[in-house]
Amino acid sequence: MPSAAACPVAQLYQTHRYPAMSHPLSDPAVTAVAARLGGLHTAAPRHARILEIGSASGHNLLPLARRWPKSQWVGIDLAMPAIAEARQLAAAAGIGNAEFHAVDLRYFDPGDQPFDYIIAHGVFSWVPDEVKFALLDFCRRHLAPAGVATISFNLASGWAHRLPVIAMARALQAATGADLPATLELLRDTLDAATPHGAHLHSILDNMLAKGTDILPFDDFAPVNDPWPFEQFVQVAARAGLRWLGESDPAENLPSVLGEAARAALGPLAALPLQAQLAADFATGRTFRSGVLCRDDAATLPGLTHDGVFDFAVSAGAPAPGGNPLAATFYQALAAAAPACVPLREILAAMPGADRPALARLVFDGITRGWLLPRIEALRFDPLPPPRPCLNPLLLACAQRGLALTDAWHESWSFPPAHYEVLVAMDGSRSQAALAALSHARCPELAFVPWLEHLAQRGLFEPGPA
Repeated sequence: MPSAAACPVAQLYQTHRYPAMSHPLSDPAVTAVAARLGGLHTAAPRHARILEIGSASGHNLLPLARRWPKSQWVGIDLAMPAIAEARQLAAAAGIGNAEFHAVDLRYFDPGDQPFDYIIAHGVFSWVPDEVKFALLDFCRRHLAPAGVATISFNLASGWAHRLPVIAMARALQAATGADLPATLELLRDTLDAATPHGAHLHSILDNMLAKGTDILPFDDFAPVNDPWPFEQFVQVAARAGLRWLGESDPAENLPSVLGEAARAALGPLAALPLQAQLAADFATGRTFRSGVLCRDDAATLPGLTHDGVFDFAVSAGAPAPGGNPLAATFYQALAAAAPACVPLREILAAMPGADRPALARLVFDGITRGWLLPRIEALRFDPLPPPRPCLNPLLLACAQRGLALTDAWHESWSFPPAHYEVLVAMDGSRSQAALAALSHARCPELAFVPWLEHLAQRGLFEPGPA
């Protein structure tokens, strides 16, 4: 294994802490839907064997391992400090179905048992080519026959205007000695935002500044930041024995920002899916993809049957267009169950007279247009704060360390330091009134009741006593 001194990427992760955060598009309950839409019947995540490459401090892996105690998880990362933190967090939360290893992927031997899911978020575009190829080869060799790998990467088309900004910022930093935020602000101040060119570069610099100094060294200004064209990624993956199934988010196969006119213009490319994807990337300027891939010998079906759509659970996403009586009835039933993600068969049972094929088309359109958020299994929780709010042991351990909390949807939430003082008190021993008093003393500016309701709406509390 090469030393950190010999590898700038390894050195960065040994000396800088990667921010603790979850990645919703890596959630196997989400990627399993993408696989099914691509014709592959994957294993149920709750009983699966799952590997995360680049697991950092375990902030993405551990909430999922806790959700599915009968699943088996392995996390690997170059950074020993991050792996040590992940092990400590797992022990503090009592999570026994996850193990962590500080190892270079190229030298990692996982044994003979294959993985049902492999997650590699934020790895591919930020490592040398040798490691890129090793990652794809590893996935092909260690995926189960119906396993899937979720691999994210930066897109060359979307980064075409960002890379010159990065080069200019690096040159200015070297010449002036200014820190990165000041350098980016200087560049932004030179722009005339009233011109199309200036407005575009202004938006890029605003985006970089919004990421902040915790993220930028690992992303835009990482030692390696190597965006690829989509077709290059698909072709290299194919040479490694992997087949592209689709985006982790089905609504991004044709990006949700595309208007109706643009979608109609892409219609003639329906028989040329690769070219349609390239045209969509060009039209939207998207910078990032999160793809789901399987082995090239995986047994896939031509497509999803009408009845197969009803195997998913859904919640409401972006507002759906009106004017369709069937859609109005369906979304009304869905709203009644909010914020839960409910099995479609339950909604179907509540609509006994519905035209099943028409409803299946409605659901499929909703999933692929972002109007519905699908999962492979239901997600239910009490959306009301319990009398004695209680975070689970993992969330309490994160709050005690000032780390982001991961909600039921696998999204991360960070808080000001004073708010964490209230969160660590949510161990089930205090009433809402006692917590409100503590909140008023520690952070009087906080609107406690709406905040508590928001935490409950995100599924952050353990169930109260029956």
